[in-house]
Formats: sequence, C-alpha cells, structure tokens
Amino acid sequence: MRTFSILLSLFLLISCEKAKEGFKKDFMPSAKGEVGEIILVMDSSQYATKVGSAVKSVFREPMRGLPQDEAMFSMNKASPKRLNSILKSAANMIFVMTLDSKTSESNVLRGYFTNQSLKTIQSDTSIFMSVRRDEFAKGQVVMYLYSDDEDRLIRKLNENRERLQEFFESIEKERLRGRVLTKRASEIEKAIEDRHDFKIGVPFGWEMAKNGRNFVWYRNLEADREKNIFVYYEPYTTTDVFENVPAFRDKITEMNLRDSERQEKYITRQERDDFQSVFSTQVTFNGMYAIKSRGLWKISDNSGGGPFISYTLVDEKQQRVYYIEGYVYSPGTKKKNFVRELDTILSSFETTSPS
Repeated sequence: MRTFSILLSLFLLISCEKAKEGFKKDFMPSAKGEVGEIILVMDSSQYATKVGSAVKSVFREPMRGLPQDEAMFSMNKASPKRLNSILKSAANMIFVMTLDSKTSESNVLRGYFTNQSLKTIQSDTSIFMSVRRDEFAKGQVVMYLYSDDEDRLIRKLNENRERLQEFFESIEKERLRGRVLTKRASEIEKAIEDRHDFKIGVPFGWEMAKNGRNFVWYRNLEADREKNIFVYYEPYTTTDVFENVPAFRDKITEMNLRDSERQEKYITRQERDDFQSVFSTQVTFNGMYAIKSRGLWKISDNSGGGPFISYTLVDEKQQRVYYIEGYVYSPGTKKKNFVRELDTILSSFETTSPS
C-alpha cells in the first residue's frame, strides 16, 4: 500500500510539473523568423575576432550544389545587453560564451547559465553545446555554445562543423514539413502507393507528370518557376550504383526526363571547370543507408538549369535500389529554400510491403 502511495505521489508530482510547463507555454509568444534565419547572441568583442569568425564560418558556409553562393543560414548579431522580447521570440537562436572573457557583455551571457552549469563547463572540457526548445517562445530552438576558453571552443566548432549545420537543417525541415505537407494531394499519393509500394508526400497543388512502370514524376508549375520530384527504382543486384551515383542519375534522367515534343532534349548534369558537379555524402535516410547528393542539372541544349538534391538508397526487403530527387527551375532568384522544401518532401519517402 505504501509503494502505491509513493507511486501515486510521484505521478501527481510529474503531472503537476507537466501542467506547469503547459501553462507556461500557453502564455509564451510563438516563435517567428524566416526560414534559415538565426539570431546570434555573443560578446561584441569576441564577434569581431577569431571566435566570431569561427561561428560565422560554420553557419554562413555556402550551401553546396547551388549555382550561386548562398549561405546556409542568415545570421543577425544581437548584443546580450539588448535582447528584447522581439529578438527573444526568434525561431532559431545561438548563444556563444567562453569563461575566459571578462567583458560586461560576457557577464550578462553567464547569467543564462546556472552556477552548476558554469562549474561543469570549467571542469569538463569535452562538452561545448546544449540545446533547449521553447526557451523564450513556442516552437523555438536555442543552441548554447560554450567552453572554458576561446581556443578550445574554436576547435570544437571546427571538429563538429557538419553536426552543427545538420542540426539546424533538420530543424528547418521539421518546420517546413508542417507547412509544405499539411495539405496534400491524397489521390496522387494513393495512386503512387498502389502501383509502386512506396509512399511519398505530394503537396496540394502539385500534379502528376508521369506514372510509369518504375518511375514517378510529379511537379508544381508556376509562372516564374517550377519544382519537381521524381522517384526511380530497379532490382538491387549490385553495389555499383553507390560507387558512381552521377552516372546512375544520368541513365535515369536521359531515359525518363525527355521533352515530350522534342525527344532530343532531356535533363542531364551541369559540369563546370570551376565547380564540382556533384557533392555526395553517406547518410542514414529513414533508417536506411543512403548517399545524399547535391548538384546542378541542365537541359541538354543548355536552355535551362538549376540545383537538385537526391538520395540513393536500398530497401533490403523489397530488394530494390531507389533514386529519389527534387530539382528546381527558378531563374534569377535565390534557391536554397526551394532546395530545403524539396528535401523536406523527399524525406517523407518510405517503402511499404507489396500488396
């Protein structure tokens, strides 16, 4: 009976804490900000020197596979002394602090850490990052980057560059999924799943361009741009496709993405002497090994082109190798957020059991 009473008390305590947290969130403002925008809060003197340069080099690194340089994230510097309610409602925030800085702004930054946290930072030099959600606003993500001294923090930033970038990329995809795939073209999704034994999100307003034996292509056409998604698959018999993904892509697009009126025109890759045509990395995609690729496509007669993003993966149960890609045509505009949108749609892909 005593054990039951203890468990009941614990349950009530946890329930009360959750209720308090929910009550607190009810009165929070909603997080705001453009896609890929980060508010950076750090000491102004550090921002102007090597620490600031290290932070900017990580988050302002150009996104790969775009025709013009576009920083992965846009960063706006804010003084810790001038953080108002508007700045604190930003969707993405980064606080940077090192214990060896003794300026008045750094003293303010230390106020965001508990005494125990400050002791831990001083004693355990392996840690350098923590993340909190809904810190000042609902839907917000705040990253804290810290160390006992500047040089150590710079090393940590350089060693964890891709991890830090991918964290915010995944956050933006998470948010975009709620916007892009809230309303969906369910009839097209069902037609794809029924014929091909895989699922993928189709935003409302997109249309089917081709639904072949082992190839699906759907798109969104507007007056000044178009966004495209296609999925190709074939029996998995060799690992060779992973050794040369660009060649695999060339085979697929030359065979399936031809102009219906002028068959001699098809989609291929751009290759430039001053630009690596395809950037590929190994990733885990919805639990499956995959190669993620970014690059530039073009029409074979050079009449158009733009960026693409793709995943090449294998479903062991189906014994299929899949190539899924999103590409955009939007001349004269910035394209990184279109690529993020396409990546979000691709990330909804999942295989199903044959019916």
